[in-house]
Amino acid sequence: MKFSYLGIFLILLSLIFCSSAQQSVEDSSRLGESPYDVQAKQSSPKPYMPASPPAVGGVEITNERQIKRMMVYNVTVNLQSKNIEPKVTEIIQLAESFGGYSLQYSSNGTLQLKVPAEKLKPFLLNLKKNSENYTEEVSAKDVTEEYLDTEIRLDNASKMRIRLLEILKTAKTVEETLKVESELNKVSENIERLEGRIKYLSSVVAFSSITVYVRKKWEPNIQKEYQPGPLGIPFYYGYLGLVKLKNGIVWLFVQEIPNKPKEESY
Repeated sequence: MKFSYLGIFLILLSLIFCSSAQQSVEDSSRLGESPYDVQAKQSSPKPYMPASPPAVGGVEITNERQIKRMMVYNVTVNLQSKNIEPKVTEIIQLAESFGGYSLQYSSNGTLQLKVPAEKLKPFLLNLKKNSENYTEEVSAKDVTEEYLDTEIRLDNASKMRIRLLEILKTAKTVEETLKVESELNKVSENIERLEGRIKYLSSVVAFSSITVYVRKKWEPNIQKEYQPGPLGIPFYYGYLGLVKLKNGIVWLFVQEIPNKPKEESY
């Protein structure tokens, strides 16, 4: 009985093994591959795939640079006032209240002002609200390209200066030292000039220029009717009576002479 049970177990085990092998052959044949190819693929290592670089701070790194436009504004304002000097003082105080200042002003009504660029619009609105016969003309200039070009030239000049200082340390003769120092002086002067240009562009962008012309307001002269005082009433009405009497006499004795009609010629 023991041998019979053992024999049955071996037969079942061989049947299970054969069915699994046949299934794998059928799957491989369905895909056009042999069982050895499938085994080789399963045992071969997977190719190395480099991981993508992690994002820094959750922001994708790009080479694009956000460029902010740098505009220089110049404004010309014309207005009128009954009194010029008080109006000039009022305009200067208004500019100072907005963080600006006056460059030049005169008693004839001409002013040169500087006002922060971000406060230019509210300043002009207040000036217009408190002025008569107000007109303005605004012009703008884009200096973004010039500013960026100056920055690049300054960066290159600074790198050249560092390189010349390194070469100066390795100079062996007096002639080499003098040549390097001469080039170093030229580069240093160029750096100072470029730095000054950048400061100038930054200042003209930060503050807008305003020229104001205040003119005298013209008012027509209105003649008031004469009103006599208590003692002058008799004389005044007597004068009016004489004027009317004169006009009456002229009307009685002077008449218009009619024109003689011309004879018609046939």
